[in-house]
Amino acid sequence: MIKSFRSKLILSFSFLLLLSIGSLSFIFNYSIDGLFKEYAYYQQEQKIKQIIDQVNAQYMPNSSSYNMAGIEVIGNAALQSGIMLHLQTINKELDWDISTHKAQECQLMLQHAKKTMHSLYPNFNGGLEQKNYDLFYQDVKVGNLTLGFYGPYSFDETELKLFNSLNRLIVGLGIIFLLLAIVLGSYIATYLTRPILTLVNTIHGIAFGNYESQITEKSSTSEFMTLIRSVNEMSTTLKIKDRQKRQLTADVAHELRTPLSNLQSHMEAIIDGIWDPTPELFQSCHDEILRLTNIVNQLMELNQFEEGAITLNKSCFSVSGLYDCLLHDFSHAAVNKDIALLIRNEDPSARIFADMHRIKQCMINLISNALSATPCGGKITMLYRAGKNSHFLEVIDTGAGIPDEELTEIFERFYRVDKSRNQKTGGMGIGLSITKAIIEAHRGTIEVTSIIGQGSTFTIALPSKEIQNDK
Repeated sequence: MIKSFRSKLILSFSFLLLLSIGSLSFIFNYSIDGLFKEYAYYQQEQKIKQIIDQVNAQYMPNSSSYNMAGIEVIGNAALQSGIMLHLQTINKELDWDISTHKAQECQLMLQHAKKTMHSLYPNFNGGLEQKNYDLFYQDVKVGNLTLGFYGPYSFDETELKLFNSLNRLIVGLGIIFLLLAIVLGSYIATYLTRPILTLVNTIHGIAFGNYESQITEKSSTSEFMTLIRSVNEMSTTLKIKDRQKRQLTADVAHELRTPLSNLQSHMEAIIDGIWDPTPELFQSCHDEILRLTNIVNQLMELNQFEEGAITLNKSCFSVSGLYDCLLHDFSHAAVNKDIALLIRNEDPSARIFADMHRIKQCMINLISNALSATPCGGKITMLYRAGKNSHFLEVIDTGAGIPDEELTEIFERFYRVDKSRNQKTGGMGIGLSITKAIIEAHRGTIEVTSIIGQGSTFTIALPSKEIQNDK
């Protein structure tokens, strides 16, 4: 049977407290037993010493004997205290034994002492014990005293009642503390499990797609607060990913629908005899097929980069050579838009260890986007600068800029600032995703900064050859 965490906490807390009380009770009983044992021995010795002093006080030196009336009183009083007295003078003229005068009372005393001890200790092994003491008068031995008692030690009625009272007190305290443990355990378990139950309910909601769930409850336990923050961050991340997934589905459908619709309309027009199958019509269909092929190829390439399935062909190449090649490739497009395409190389002799064709692909994507975003009369600059452990390649434009809320999502696949997805204002929105994947495959980073109305700066940071080899 599966038990709740709250029930387990209550049971564990109660068990631990009960175990603690049981251990303390055992230690207390053991200690009390030892103390009572020592007390019994001490009381017995005190009684014996008192009896010896009393017997010595009854000695009559003139007759070298003892006052029998006093001895009888002492003997009877000693019997009431559980001690049997036997007195004998040195010349054996006096031989008085309580067990002879009161045999029945002595037997009852021993039985009562045995019963008392067995009520506390069922396995107590006791019996009649006797001790002999020499009696002296002015340093001369005058007699012999034998004292018998139930031993090795015993308790009287008062001591027995005290011992039982202590045991009842311990049991009562144990019950009280057990009930207190259940109450406190229930309260503590409720206090501790409240954030856990909130977490469970929130995670359950997230599991069923409720990514809006956020835990607002606070906890004084640092581990719970860390867990709460993690769950909230997970919920936010899943919410973003879900939105991106939905957007991706819509974007893929949008990108594929247009060329497919064009192909379908062309084919239906030919089948219905509305259009003649001219070379121009076939060329248009071919262009749409190439567009579809390009979309699929870019998606496959992006997926391969993200899965690490593409091998980079790294070599040392000149930054100046790369920038000159890019300037040559885009000079015609820049002139047509009346855009100044510039190179600013802070180290003309710089060389980078990377896959030149892939880095060139990234720069082409960035410059193409810059040309689309920069109005006539604007400027695009290809900048190179060297850092301590990195090479920085930058594409700076004077276009319209990118809103701040768009900057964190601009590298997502199919994401475009132009929500209309007009082909005249941009491509399919995969280029920057591929660019980021290529740079990350080089263990580098790509970042963007932008100011509305002033332009954007895309910065690629590639680690130096030494840093790459260390990694």
